[in-house]
Amino acid sequence: MKKTVLIAIDEFAKASDYPIRLLKEYGFHLVWNDTGKPLHYVESSSLYEKVDYVIAGLEGYPSVFFERFPNVNAISRIGVGTDAINIKAATNQNVKIFITSDKPSVAVSELCISNMIALLRRTYEMSNDLKQSIWNPIQGRDLRSCTVGIVGMGSIGKEVIKRLGPFGSKVIAYSRTWDERFARDNDVERKSIEDVFRESDVITVHLPLTPETKGIVSKELISKITKGSVLLNTSRAGVIDNAALAEAVTANRLAGVAIDVFDEERDPHPYGNLDRVILTPHIGSHTLETRKDMEEMAVKNLIVFDSLSKAHDPTEIGEILSYIDNHSVN
Repeated sequence: MKKTVLIAIDEFAKASDYPIRLLKEYGFHLVWNDTGKPLHYVESSSLYEKVDYVIAGLEGYPSVFFERFPNVNAISRIGVGTDAINIKAATNQNVKIFITSDKPSVAVSELCISNMIALLRRTYEMSNDLKQSIWNPIQGRDLRSCTVGIVGMGSIGKEVIKRLGPFGSKVIAYSRTWDERFARDNDVERKSIEDVFRESDVITVHLPLTPETKGIVSKELISKITKGSVLLNTSRAGVIDNAALAEAVTANRLAGVAIDVFDEERDPHPYGNLDRVILTPHIGSHTLETRKDMEEMAVKNLIVFDSLSKAHDPTEIGEILSYIDNHSVN
């Protein structure tokens, strides 16, 4: 029987139609989100009731979703974050949750480096001034003279560190898991999270949102930041007390911040009216190359998962199970 895939994400296959062609080649029936906005499982229940698999974006999948739609057997998310998905509930209902592993790492790390330089050189401020016919050269700082603090040395944090090497910055890092060999090879000094905030001129946050990391960058921690430093967040909004960070910017304790993720998607509060802030609409992985890679992997995840029910050869079954284990989170 032909399986049905819901393309829940509203901007799928804009970079390339290859993922669509691949799904059709493998005999899937496609159902589309044509609303122009993220789906909500209550408002769009008629779509979810018809499908076996979902290609997901940032829309939410709480525990009640898995109880309400037992027909959904797998969700393949375009991206690596799973804080919008109740993994425990999915596992209890035997729903496999896939992610696109480390595909966004390069794009996110390049955005971080570009924002570091923009914050240190304050180019965005001078651009805004010139658009108002104000000639106001501002003296900036060299990245090479800065201590850069990495909060979270996962795949994205590591890519940022690799790109900092040629600039000659001193790099320090806090990470819940520590890759000693990588740190040694890239001259990274291990620090507590408090020391990273005390000692860094540039702080960039790369943490998943979990019960352990929620609010980890607290008002107290933000108060330890050296005056004149800059901070970037391209991970998850919930790891930072955004009200406290915005207050620190307003009080001129930070020279600037760059924010790509928000407490409410598509709402820049509390940063919307602040100067010395670079805001981007959650585009860390939004490059042509990365988008194509992630969409193709999201599709491949479902194709491989679906093939398990058709496989008979023990070796083939073993390879499929190994792939599923490496690309799923439950």
